[in-house]
Order: sequence, then structure tokens, then C-alpha cells
Amino acid sequence: MSYGIARIVDRVRQPEYTGENRCTPCTIVNVVIAALLSGTIAAVVGSQYGVRPAAGIGIAFFAFSLGAIYVRGYLVPGTPTLTKRYFPDWLLAKFDKGPAAETAEPLDGEAADAGEAKPVDPESVLVDGGVLGPCDEEDDLCLPDDLRERWREHVETVRSADRVPQVAAFVEQDVDAVELEDREGEGRIVVRADGHVVAHWESESALIADLAGARLLETELSEWDELTLQARGQVVGGLRAFLETCPSCDGRIEIEGETVESCCRSYEVYAVTCNDCGARLLEISP
Repeated sequence: MSYGIARIVDRVRQPEYTGENRCTPCTIVNVVIAALLSGTIAAVVGSQYGVRPAAGIGIAFFAFSLGAIYVRGYLVPGTPTLTKRYFPDWLLAKFDKGPAAETAEPLDGEAADAGEAKPVDPESVLVDGGVLGPCDEEDDLCLPDDLRERWREHVETVRSADRVPQVAAFVEQDVDAVELEDREGEGRIVVRADGHVVAHWESESALIADLAGARLLETELSEWDELTLQARGQVVGGLRAFLETCPSCDGRIEIEGETVESCCRSYEVYAVTCNDCGARLLEISP
């Protein structure tokens, strides 16, 4: 009997709207709808058959509704589409898992302190530190040629050296405790220290760019040593937007806009990608 129920549940389950993909606004709306429908049904039944049957039927319908929401992600068909269309984007963004820069993260023991720290504005840090300045021929920020050349030299050094000691120094961990995990198919690089995930990057190219960028900023930013590990990750990730050639294969960098569909909404991102090797270097959400 239980096996048959499990098979039915598996057939109606919708992974695209449940688990990590669950849309919280959709769930809230459907729970409210389920409560209102249950109350309405109970009121109708109660007017005909009394309070006790009405309460039982109302509770039973509400329990069924919660089960449907849990398994399918919603009770009312079309809720995800309606939520994306009519809910304000600022509200959906609070529940969404939007794009984020893949940079260093704090260890579990550092989480409390890191959580209290305010996020830095990479552009402001780089401008105030003299790393970025006004472009000569356009109204934008540019990286001076001499710093770009030095960054490129650091990229070549990082590429030719053993990666693990460099990553260990960047995430401030003992080299013997650090492991690099290259997730084939995803292109992502995950860094573990003593079993904890301490950092992750979108690609090998992004990792090389950040390691080289950290070498450059260590000598260019007077406040570099005062920044937290999380802040350093954000700053070197911001510097990545000024790449002109791929750190891995020296191919051309291209910036393209694309629409990303998430559980709750659709949003535009700008992807910085290498033309030759297809490495994703950065995603920027305006």
C-alpha cells in the first residue's frame, strides 16, 4: 500500500517547483488560498450539517492542500506564472536565488563575524585605491595600461605554478588542509579545507584571474591587509569585469546579455565569457 502511494507521489511531484527550486512567494500565496478555501468549505458544510462535520471536512481539505503544495509546489495551476507577472520584482528578489559572484566564503567558525560585516562596494574600493580611473576616450572606468600589464604578468605566473599553495594562501588556510574540486560538466572550482567548503569560482579562468588580481591589489591597495577574506573576494571579483583576454587560453572576452529563469522570476544578467574556450568569468545582474 505504502509503495503504491509512493509511486503516485513520485508521478505528481514537480522537482522544478519543489526543494531548492521552491518559490517561497508561490508557496505563501497557495497556503493562504488553501486556508481560505478550507474555511469557505467548512462554512458551507456547517450551514447544512453542523459544526463537527464541517470542521472535519475543512481540516481534511486543508491537509490535502498542504500535501499538494508540498509535492507539486503549488495548489492553484499557473501560480508560478502569475507570481512572476504580477508580484513586484523587488519582492520576488528577496526570496530568489539570483546570480552571485563566486568568491571566497567564510569558514563555519568565522560565519558569525563575517555575517556582521557590511558588504563592500568593489568599484568604490578600486577607484579610491587608484586602481581604476576615468577612461581617456569614453565616459567609463578603465584599468591603466601599466596595471593591466602587471596583472597579465601575474596571470602567467599563476598559470605556471602549483595551484593549491596559491589558493591556500588566498583563503588563508594551511596548504595541507586545502583540496580543489573541479566539478566536470559544471565548470566550477570548489575549494575545501578540512572538509568545509571555503570558496568557489565559476571556472578555472575566474580562479586564475582572482589569484593574479590578489597579487596585484596586494601592492596597489593600502587597505588590502585590513580587508576581510570575504571583502577581498568581492574586490578581486569586481576587478574581473575589466579583463580583456581570457586568463586560461588568451582568447577574446565577450559580454552578452541573457534572460535567466529562476523559480520566482525572470531577470537579465550580463555574462562575461571567453570566446575561444567558453569559460564563464563573471555574471553581472544590473
